[in-house]
Amino acid sequence: MGRKHIRDRMMENEFDEAIRNEEFVVYLQPKYNVVTEEIAGAEALVRWKKKDGSMVSPGEFIPLYEKDGLIVRLDEYVFNKVCEIQKTLIRSGKKLIPISVNLSRASIHYENMILRYVHIVEENGIPFSAVPIELTETAALYNVQIKELTEKMVNAGFELHMDDFGSGYSSLNQIANMPADTIKLDHIFASKSLCTDKGRILIRTLINLLHQIDYNVVFEGIETLEQKQLVESYGCDLIQGFYYSRPIPVSDFENKYMCLN
Repeated sequence: MGRKHIRDRMMENEFDEAIRNEEFVVYLQPKYNVVTEEIAGAEALVRWKKKDGSMVSPGEFIPLYEKDGLIVRLDEYVFNKVCEIQKTLIRSGKKLIPISVNLSRASIHYENMILRYVHIVEENGIPFSAVPIELTETAALYNVQIKELTEKMVNAGFELHMDDFGSGYSSLNQIANMPADTIKLDHIFASKSLCTDKGRILIRTLINLLHQIDYNVVFEGIETLEQKQLVESYGCDLIQGFYYSRPIPVSDFENKYMCLN
């Protein structure tokens, strides 16, 4: 516990310098259309590459920064970087591929957050559809104030995705009233539910239900051909997982995918 405390304080003390030196870098994990097997989008994930070349696991710094509030600045930093990436790709004549950005609960409560994010989009001259916002299921469903803010985000022009669906305790009534257009099924469905008969029935029924109330469905955590074929047969729209690709640096993403457009 003592070593962890020291490690946490070091990561907090190094945060400002890491932001200034752009040590936080964006990695992209593609999302594939299940039917065409063509890339249809990506999710931006942050990695910390220190000046000495060493990497800090997101599992270390993300929970810490969520706890101490630094995540608000990190969220905006990543969002700004993704907008810059999209601006560069669009101006170079590449086909628009939406890159979704995660937003923490703390960031939603940050004063003038929506105005700040709208300004960043407009400053980069990109469409709002280029940067969908991902909120975790827990943040999206269980707070009246957050629901009001998410509605303002959608009204401002952002597309809203509910991330990690199934990792909490979802209410079907709340889901029906969420101002989102995409539901991302948590990876636990792939690692556990796809392995049992009852789990597969649940997933098939859930995807059908979500389609009936006009949600697109992204399945996270797909790692094998068998899993891919199953969710394809259930009518899932997009797949994200190691079956297609791990998160990769932006330069590798551009070389692998954008040259095809």
